[in-house]
Amino acid sequence: MRKYVFGACLVLAASAFGQGARSADPIFGRWMMDQTRSVNNRNGDHAKFPTQHVRILAPEAGGVRNTLADSPTSSPTYSYAAPFDGKDHPDSRTPGKDQTLAHWHLAPDLIVRLQKTDGKASEWVIYTVSSDGKTFTSISWAPSKPDLQDVQVFTRGN
Repeated sequence: MRKYVFGACLVLAASAFGQGARSADPIFGRWMMDQTRSVNNRNGDHAKFPTQHVRILAPEAGGVRNTLADSPTSSPTYSYAAPFDGKDHPDSRTPGKDQTLAHWHLAPDLIVRLQKTDGKASEWVIYTVSSDGKTFTSISWAPSKPDLQDVQVFTRGN
């Protein structure tokens, strides 16, 4: 229950305090997964990620370009642009499926994403950066199983 309240508070705060993207914000950059500190727990098995993911967050048109590759040498698994307006936009990662994404940029080091499937919340994601700007963390969970969270830890890449 606390996670639902937390999520609702984030949405309300984002609506009131969301901000646009600035290229100097510490959350933007190329991030390399630290597999030793990352846990894929969506199925409750605390599995390690089998490959070193690479995430690139870049400011784009007042929002974000979010790109993910499954390894440093692979082509991106996905890349999409999203405004920081907190509104539902079609999820280009899933053409033909009723899935949307909403993004909020709450602070220079914090982005929140809500995915909806068939109009219902299906995934929350919180992206944050450490105060020294060297560590990026993505925590995601399905509202139906809030205790099963994926934790992805990244260090700044070149």
